[in-house]
Amino acid sequence: MAPMLRDDLDDVVSPDSAGSPFASPAALLEAGPDRARALAGSAGGVGREVFTQAEAVFGRGEVSRAEFASWLHCAAKVLGRDAYADGVAAAEPGMPWRTVWAWWRPVGAHRAEPNLSGDSSAEVFDDARGTGAGPLLKVWSIWTADRWFDLATGTPCPAPAEGSYEPRAGEAEEEGPFLFDGDEEAWALRCPGTWEEPVALGGGRFLLAEARGVLVAERNPAVADWPAGGAGTDDDGDGEPWFLDPAPADTPLDTARLEGVFGAGQVQRLAESALPATLKHAPTRELLTRVGVPRHWGAGVTSFELDFGDEGPVRTPEDPEGTLCLGSFELAYGDEGRVLLDTGTGEVLVSRNEEEPFVLARDAETFVRLLEAVRRYMGACWDPYPCEDGTGDFHEEVAVLEPAALEPGPAQELWEHVFASITELSVYGY
Repeated sequence: MAPMLRDDLDDVVSPDSAGSPFASPAALLEAGPDRARALAGSAGGVGREVFTQAEAVFGRGEVSRAEFASWLHCAAKVLGRDAYADGVAAAEPGMPWRTVWAWWRPVGAHRAEPNLSGDSSAEVFDDARGTGAGPLLKVWSIWTADRWFDLATGTPCPAPAEGSYEPRAGEAEEEGPFLFDGDEEAWALRCPGTWEEPVALGGGRFLLAEARGVLVAERNPAVADWPAGGAGTDDDGDGEPWFLDPAPADTPLDTARLEGVFGAGQVQRLAESALPATLKHAPTRELLTRVGVPRHWGAGVTSFELDFGDEGPVRTPEDPEGTLCLGSFELAYGDEGRVLLDTGTGEVLVSRNEEEPFVLARDAETFVRLLEAVRRYMGACWDPYPCEDGTGDFHEEVAVLEPAALEPGPAQELWEHVFASITELSVYGY
């Protein structure tokens, strides 16, 4: 994956170019994908981010300007670039479909959510009391707690009161042609092969759900004569996505970020008064008081439980001296590891099955970042896009965070067991 470096190079072009294709949505549509691709390495900004995302999702098949606009609009919505999506729609009013909203993992964006790998569902609920409240969408998966969205806008919302909503009995009636349907009477559109069985919502809108998320798309009511022929899905995504924002490995940890990965209320922070006086390592003290540590982590057959409560360490190991017990790994049946903090250096050590401790990570922040990385890369490892190497990208981030985790030795042996939950095992843990 290309480095995520903050940039603002929309107006930088190659010497023989009259203007940047990334200067505006209109400029990108006018330039077309071939010229944009040729100049992508010398220009940046939101336009490049959207263009590379569109190619990574939809591929490089030849399509009309109008359908290319639909791809760009979708990529912009997936990336949260709503203003750019609006610019695309204004520049090409004849695009056949648009993305109303998306809760979707972009290619190359290693985020804990959405992650709908494995068993999952996306179910429409309607007002059961006749109050006129709009429909909601409930999304669930093995790795995602129940999430509720306003179906019309995609705005996240709390779960409705019990009995106030009921599941929709069936699909809405749809008079016009379906989007992304293989039937020959449906519009001839290109889409990823995973966009199967769109659910009709009525009014020309359709729900799509797969391992990478959910989105609502709609036909453009201004387009009435799009060619029929059904969806084509033989083009895999291509190219390499590029991002404006820095990668998570290059950004500071904070409580909000960790709660976004591990869940609200699942990050333990301590008051300064709860920290043992023997803990002399200042960065570790700051991590425990200002950022926090996950109370629980689990993946595959491996789990970690924190041994710090609101009042500080739950237990103190008798040996070796100068350490505190941070928590414990359950690596497999009968295979446990006690995770220790060196109170002076801040190093994280582990005593596996009561054997001599060895260094597992250079400090507590690195330890937390590695656990977080496993959660963030789950979707990319279990359900990668065609042009995405989730496992390879994960190992690259690990190499930056803690090179010793990949070098021969006891630390590598333990981390390999932890990492295998996403690099070797399936979403179901086998």
